[in-house]
Formats: sequence, C-alpha cells, structure tokens
Amino acid sequence: MHHVARVNFGPSPTEIKAQSQSKKPLLRYFVDRREGLNSISPFEFLTSSTAFLHSPFSLPDILPALDLLYKTAESGGTILLYGDRDADGVTSSCLLGRFLQKEPSFSKANIQVSTATGSDPYGLSEPVMKKIKAVSPNLLITLDFGSSQPNEIDELRKLGTEVIVLDHHEIPTRIPEGSYCINPRRLDSQYPEKKICTAALSLKLIQALLFYKSDEFNKIYVKKEDSKTRYFQNGLEIFLDKDNDLLKSQSEFTPFPQGRTKEDPTDDERFLFSFQTSQIPNFTDQILANADLASIGTVTDLMPLSGENRQIVKIGLQSLLSLYQTEKGEHRPGLFWLMKALNLPNKSITSKDLGWGLGPALNAAGRMGKTEVAVELLLSENAESAKTKASDLLKLNLERKDRTKRNLDRVERYFQRKKEKTEEPVAFCYEPDMEPGVSGIVATKMTEDFKKVSIFISPDNGDGRGSIRAYQRENVLEYLNAVSEHLLHFGGHPEAGGFSVSINKIPDLESALYAYGKSKMVGSKDEALADLSSDLTILPEELSESIVKEWKDLEPFGQGNPDIKLGLRNVRVYHLNPLSGGKHIRFHIIGSSIKCLLWNKGEDFEKYCSVTYTMDLIGRLEKNHFQGKESTQFIIEWFGKANPES
Repeated sequence: MHHVARVNFGPSPTEIKAQSQSKKPLLRYFVDRREGLNSISPFEFLTSSTAFLHSPFSLPDILPALDLLYKTAESGGTILLYGDRDADGVTSSCLLGRFLQKEPSFSKANIQVSTATGSDPYGLSEPVMKKIKAVSPNLLITLDFGSSQPNEIDELRKLGTEVIVLDHHEIPTRIPEGSYCINPRRLDSQYPEKKICTAALSLKLIQALLFYKSDEFNKIYVKKEDSKTRYFQNGLEIFLDKDNDLLKSQSEFTPFPQGRTKEDPTDDERFLFSFQTSQIPNFTDQILANADLASIGTVTDLMPLSGENRQIVKIGLQSLLSLYQTEKGEHRPGLFWLMKALNLPNKSITSKDLGWGLGPALNAAGRMGKTEVAVELLLSENAESAKTKASDLLKLNLERKDRTKRNLDRVERYFQRKKEKTEEPVAFCYEPDMEPGVSGIVATKMTEDFKKVSIFISPDNGDGRGSIRAYQRENVLEYLNAVSEHLLHFGGHPEAGGFSVSINKIPDLESALYAYGKSKMVGSKDEALADLSSDLTILPEELSESIVKEWKDLEPFGQGNPDIKLGLRNVRVYHLNPLSGGKHIRFHIIGSSIKCLLWNKGEDFEKYCSVTYTMDLIGRLEKNHFQGKESTQFIIEWFGKANPES
C-alpha cells in the first residue's frame, strides 16, 4: 500500500487562510478547485430547493411522450414500466410507477412495474422481449436501457406496443419512427445537464406530467428589456420572429414576474419555471417527496454531484430524513423499513448512507437474481409486508457480500498464479468457478488494486456476464465498441459498463482488450498513474471534529465531489489494535485523540510500523454510528513515506 509513484500533499490551513479574504477560507479554497461547484452562486450552493431544478421541457421527445402517456391513460390502456436490474433501474421504475398508480389522471390505466432479473441479459434481450410480449402492453416505458436497441423497438411497435425510452446511457444511433427516446445524451438534446441518471429522469418526467395538466402549461411570458423583448414558455426562452402567429395576440402574453431575490435562481429560465410551479397546487410537495428515490439512484449510479444532481441529492436527503422521522413512513413504507433495518442514524441522512447503505441493499436484489424483492419493497403500501421485505432484502445483501468476498479471494489467487497478467494494459479476470451477480463490485475493486481499466467475467446461464470499470478518465464504452465483434450484448456509460459474451469467445475478447489497451497507452507506466494527493495538510492536533465544520457545506460528497482528503506528515503511531484477526487495524497518532482505522491492510501496516519510526498518512474524517453513539474516526487511504520531491 505504501509503494506509489507520486504523493502530493496540499497546503496547510494556515497557508490558505493567510491568502484568503473569505469568511470561510477553507470552503472557498475547495469550491474554487472543484469543477461544477465554482460557478454556482453562493445562495444556490448553500441551499437546497426545488427552485434550482431545470425545466424538463428541453429534454428531447418530452412533449410527444406526455401526449402518448395521457392518451394511453385516458383510453384505459396497459402501461408497462420495465427497468434494468440495478439500483438506478429499480428506483427509476418504482419512482415513476408508484406516481402513475397514485395520480388521479391515470386511474383508468393498468399500470404495471417490472424489472429484469439476474438471469436476463442486458436490455431488450430475447428473454425480456418474451416477458413484454406476454403482457402485450399498449405502452412500454423502458427505464435505464433501450437507447441502443432500435430493432427490438421496431418489432414491438409492429405488434401494437408504443414505446418510450427513458435512458442516459449510449447516444442513440437511430430512434425508431413513432417511438420516443428521452435521453439527455442525445446529440440534439438541449437539456443543460448530460450526466443525469434514469431515476432523475423519472423525477423530471413527473415534473413535466404535473406541469402539463396545469394552467401554466404553454402560457407565454414576456420580458421587455430596453429595446429588446424576450419570450418564455414552459420555463424556456423561445424565439418568435415577426411573422409568428403568437405575436398577433399580445393579450395572451403574461408579464414576466418581478421581485427576484437572492434566494431565487440567477438565470431567467429557472427563475420563471420556479415561479410557474409555485402557482400549481402541491407541485413542490410532490417533487420533494419523490426526490427520495431520485437521490438514491443518482448517488448509487455514480453521477457527478454538481449542478442539478447536487440539488436532487440535497432535497432527496431532506425527503429521506423526513420519511425516516415519521411514525410509520406512510409515503413510502418499504423505504422507511429499509432505513430502519439498516439502522441509519435518525438525526441525519448523508450521501454515504445512500452510496454505502440503501443503494447497495437495493442493488443486491438484482445481483442475486431476485430483483422483484427490491421492487415489491419500494412499491409496498403495507407496513408489515414492507418490514418483511426489508428483512428479506438485507438477507440477500449478506449473501451478496459473502459471494463478493469469495470472488475477491479467487481474483487474488488468480493474479498470484498469473503474475504476467498484471503487466498487461488492462486487468482481465475470468475463471469458470467465479460466481455471478457481483461482477461490477469485483471489477471496481480490481481498478483500485491495479490502477487501470479492469474487466471481470463470471459464468451465468451458459454465457459469460462481465463488467468493465474505468480507472481515471477512460471511456469504457470505447473499449466495448472496439471489441464488440466478440460480445453478445453490451451497454453502460463512460465510467462503467456491462456485457455478455459466449464462453468460447472469452480468450479472443481478452486478447482484443489487451491490444486495444496497448493502443491507448501513452508514456511510461508511471506517467499513466494518477498522483495520490491530499486536499489539505494538517498537524496531528488539527485532526479533530471541529475542522470538518469548516467545509461541511461542500456536502453531499460523491462522484465529482469527493470527501476532503487530509494529509499528515512524519507522524508517530501507537496503541495498535488489530481487528478481525489482523485484517483491519485501529490505532492512534501522537498529538490527536481521534481514532484511526485502516481496512484490509492491517498486517501490512503492522509490518511497516516494525521498520519505521515515523510515517505519512492520507485519509478522511467520517462519522461512525455504533449502538446509538456517534464518534468521529480517521479512515486511512494511504500510509508510507512520501517521495522526497513532494
């Protein structure tokens, strides 16, 4: 763990404060260095409000999709929501499905919610197509897949099923005639955000559905600025030339609202959309309530926590805490009892609780081939049933953890036997005794260990099911596209992808990935590695709970906005306390009362301590909740002696 190419230590708090005029110098310093945060207005950065969400009406195909949804509902048709098996697919399907089931405008429709199971290949595969055809819905909504499968959509439409795709993965190469693809990554998309997950898209569609039936829909607002006149509709600026028919009826226009305050968005479009939605009864309450699942999907699917994603997670955390603090969790009993079963702290819910608690528990159902347990839990309206389902889900999660541990042990032995494979440009692992369902977790761990793009494959129903994960800024979809001739199916987004492959094609796939990886390599091996850095370098006496308060407003932490890494130099450690037979270790450093914890490298740490007097550390402070007590601990991410030039 202590052998790295380069280690860089950030400035000290004293250095930052000496160069800043801000009332919160550390916060200002971190914000200025984080892309996606440094351009946000101070009030927007500090608050959480639905006012800072974009209008959904710049999403491609949103208007015809709304028409089709309401048309199907009014005719009493069957609407089938079919989602992917992961947490984003499950949360997006249950979020939109439960809203439609509760919405009076859809009372005539038969709303069904289903998801892929552990045995189904990704997307509109043959088994999934059979299930959809068996239902024969009037309208199919695919969630978290569908952008890359126009042929299958053509087939369904010939059978009389209309299709709406809600997805954020691949850029569609062809959109079948008569179907609608709501995907912010489309080349013709005007939506300000490109990296939003499908659960967030479900929330955007709920925004649009509520707005569509209100008096505000299609109302024209006019804003006169000196000699210029600007027009807005549905929270978006529109451009009308002199021959436009709308200009012939000035009386239809509504004056742009006045009285903007510092608590409002600084741009006209979000300000107007916020004003319009404030005129719609219960609109804000509905969005706040449904941000709970959208926030879980956003964090679990590793979306960058900047821009609109940041607001969705912030209001979602508020919604989750409000739900958790109710007596029975009437709004979403399943989620309420899942939080209870996870024993989350009842005074605050953080993004860590989503990324390390709720999200993995929901993911576990799909990984273990029982996605229906998570779906039934989130759709449950009965407290006793929800409590049972929450318990069932946590049992699956324990099974998933055991399976992950077995696979990780096999991966470690695999690379010990085949050390030559560690020199390849990508880390690739497949053996017939690997267990299915946890390939994404294992591939992620491989990227952490090998510091390179990693691929893990396990046998699954006669084929191989695999995951690929990026280490730095690689686009893994480019890798999959380059070797697509060897694959049965593949999908995902630039940071993470999944695929299936015939067992007999795995050797060819491995060779092709090595060849493509070599073509992507630039410079020496050391140059390909990212620097290990701390955001701040502190003294042992500064390692305390109080320092966290100086940047607390940076939360929520996650992808694109990682927790602050603290560096300590030349420290002495004492009171080593091995845990789990030496696998983990807890210790103290001289000068601080905060307990330090190192996971999975306890034996290495003890050996290193036996040959050195002082060491350098990089880690992060986090809250620990155990048996109702809260404490702060320092989680070590790196230990050793930094390179002299750092």
